[in-house]
This record gives sequence, C-alpha cells and structure tokens, in this order.
Amino acid sequence: MGGLMVVVSGKKIADSVGIELQKKRTTTKQTQRANPIIQENSIEQYYRITVFLPYVDYFISQLTERFINHKNIFEGFDCIFKTEALPIKLKDREEFTKLKDFYSPVIDPCSSLAELNMWRTKLVIEHIVLRSGLQALEICDEEFYPNINMLLKIFCTLPVSTATPERSFSCLKRIKSYLRNSMKETRLNGLAMLSCHREVKITTDEVIDELCFIL
Repeated sequence: MGGLMVVVSGKKIADSVGIELQKKRTTTKQTQRANPIIQENSIEQYYRITVFLPYVDYFISQLTERFINHKNIFEGFDCIFKTEALPIKLKDREEFTKLKDFYSPVIDPCSSLAELNMWRTKLVIEHIVLRSGLQALEICDEEFYPNINMLLKIFCTLPVSTATPERSFSCLKRIKSYLRNSMKETRLNGLAMLSCHREVKITTDEVIDELCFIL
C-alpha cells in the first residue's frame, strides 16, 4: 500500500511536468542492478520493489542503529548511577559487563566490576543521589575509581543526537561565504566560536584590546 502511494505521488509529479513514468528494461541475465522479475508488467510493482522497499529497509536499519543500539549502551551506564543496596543485582552485573566489553580497550575488564562495587558502596554510605553525569564525574576520584571515571567521561561526551554538529556545519556555511573565501583559519575559528556560543557577552573594549594586541 505504501509503495502504491509513492508511485501515485510520483505519477502526479510526472504528469505535472509532462513526463511519462517508465521502468527500466528487465532481463533474466542482468545481475548488477535492480532487476526484479515481475509477472505482470506493472510500473507500480517495479518501483515498489526497487525503490520503496529498499528505502523502508534502510530507514528501519538507521532507526535501529540510532536508537536501539544507543539504548543498550545507556542501560549499562544506568547501573553506575543507581544507589540501591548491595550486593549488585544480576541484571546490573550483566548490563555493566556488556558496557565494559564494549569499551574494553579503555576499560580494564578485571578490576572494573570491583570498582563498581566500591563506587556503589560510596553512594550508599554517603547518601549521594546523582542527578547528572557531570555531578558524578566531579565526585568520582580518578585515583580510586579510574575505570568508573573513564566511563563517566565517555558518558558525558556521548552525543544524544547529531543536531549540534549539524548546526555547526550550517553555521560554517553562513560564516565562510563566497565573499569570505580567503578567510584564514584563526579568524574562521574565532567567528565560529562567537556564533555557536552566543550566550557569552563580549564588550567593545575587549574587541579593541584584542585587535590592538594583534596589530
């Protein structure tokens, strides 16, 4: 049904510009391109198989990669923030094992679980309720909990979405336009930082002092 709707929309667009919607020639010997063998000579079936269904499969795989896999990783980080009484539950152990295996080149698989026990003990004894990753990173001593500290650093730097880097590229297009193509890297970095961090207030005197220093 969805493929038929796509073809109908394509037909409307083709009719509006005066183009006849056609399909490629199919043969039983061609194997290097989309070549479905369809019993009835139907343009709708051809584009449903060659365009719509591959697009849906790709879209589903991207959603799975973006959200489901990230969810599994974040479930492992969740056991670091829990303040439940010891011993650690079997489910938390399994999630943390998956987490340390995922970051095995950085995290020591032998001592990380013992560090998790010490970290959870610290949270329970001191009655600490963690509200964010930055708060946990501040109270996590790197000497006593090197693996937990590294996991918290990874957690704080994991991007939730791609909106921030995409926004920076959009900003770059506005800053380095055709008329500013000869701009050097130092000036470009400064203007990009000013555009991204608009909350930072810069006075006129600071700009004059900086320009005087450069000159």
